[in-house]
Amino acid sequence: MSLSHERAIDLSRRILDGLRKAPGVELAAEAEYVTKGISSALQGWEKENEALAAEARKRVLARGRRVAEGSREFDQLFSEELRRLWDERSTRGE
Repeated sequence: MSLSHERAIDLSRRILDGLRKAPGVELAAEAEYVTKGISSALQGWEKENEALAAEARKRVLARGRRVAEGSREFDQLFSEELRRLWDERSTRGE
């Protein structure tokens, strides 16, 4: 499921509203600048997540034992691989 530009803007505005309501938080920049930064970060995360999901899917399908895509077992293996890939990425500091 891809994150559309409109959805990223909507989420960034909601996050900005939440930050404004949080005690002790002051924004040092214009609201539009902060919204664009949050939106950009969300879209970057989405691209990264899609790339890691493709790699996780490839790893699950490459296993010696074939698992039907969409099955409960496939979903569990996919989830484990995706978590493993995110963990590897975070330990490398990326």
